[in-house]
Amino acid sequence: MKNRSQKFDSVEVFRDPRDALDCWRVLSPERCGSFYQSEAFLLSWLEVFGAAVEPFFIVARSAGVPVALLPLGVRRVGPLRVAEFWGGKHANYNLGLFRDPDAFAAEDVAALLRAGGRTPGGPHLYRLVALPRSWNGVENPLTRLPNRPGASPAYCTALAGDGEVFLAQKLSADTRKKLRKKEKRLTDRGALSYFRAPPEQADAVLDVYFAHKRRNYAAGSAAETAFYRRLAGQGLELHVLALDERPIAILGVGLNGARLQGLFIAYDPDPEIAKSSPGDLLLTRVLRDARARGLTCFDLGLGEARYKAMFCGEREAMADVVFAATWLGALTAPVFWAQLQAKAAIKSNARVWGAVQRLRRAVSRARNLA
Repeated sequence: MKNRSQKFDSVEVFRDPRDALDCWRVLSPERCGSFYQSEAFLLSWLEVFGAAVEPFFIVARSAGVPVALLPLGVRRVGPLRVAEFWGGKHANYNLGLFRDPDAFAAEDVAALLRAGGRTPGGPHLYRLVALPRSWNGVENPLTRLPNRPGASPAYCTALAGDGEVFLAQKLSADTRKKLRKKEKRLTDRGALSYFRAPPEQADAVLDVYFAHKRRNYAAGSAAETAFYRRLAGQGLELHVLALDERPIAILGVGLNGARLQGLFIAYDPDPEIAKSSPGDLLLTRVLRDARARGLTCFDLGLGEARYKAMFCGEREAMADVVFAATWLGALTAPVFWAQLQAKAAIKSNARVWGAVQRLRRAVSRARNLA
């Protein structure tokens, strides 16, 4: 498909992401995007969740060279075809891969989305959420379109200097003292160790993670379990804090260039262990390890949480975009905007959001007991 934009002269849509691998690798996620746009993450997601969403990867070229890739999928909402980022709720950061983000003005991004909408079976509407307003210090081209603040910020921190010095700067003296007391309480019970699980231990560690999750939060679906098992060893690192070789806290992270990105965390719900904050103790070790590896950034993703603010005090502003590619999309766009606005309003009200979370936990416990 030809296009008159000066930033690209043709657009192609790939219905199988694997057919876009050459373009994908030119626009390296390690440079242009996050772990959530990596081959490991998205192709693993395709294998498990691909039946629910039709792949719709848009590639723009200039003189034959890929200059942009949008890893999207299309789902049907009644007669409407809606394009969203591939990865669903499992992705914390949604980004297009742009060779030169500064070169894409709002009209160029709009032209790219409209070109995708003109392809056979293309979307009527784009619902693009969890868009970081900037990435690697550069404005996200997608947020040059009309947008609204996302429902939740993401939390990250730059990593610099020695690990101990970094933690001393990040955590107050009182917090460090409390963590030392909690660690002493655990070491009085047994030997405390930290490690990154090797591939041959991944399944066993994930078994413990899902057991902790079922007891603390909610039951993971069979699909989610299959997804993380597939992703383990393909970019997913499992960091473990163990007491006498018994995992008491587990953090799943993705490594993308020099940035370590948190996907999930869970800890042992035993009250005698939980009161020692094993998740916090694990994070101190992960951050020390990240600095020793020469990594420069760490994030814990979307959503408000005490531990995120404590270890990753930098809030990354997020945005949502609803863009109509056709007249049917334009007619229904206000409904999608209203849904996003309602979600943001609920999450911004601490009492209401707390009630929603308590209800979710109660429903999950009831299902587990059923």
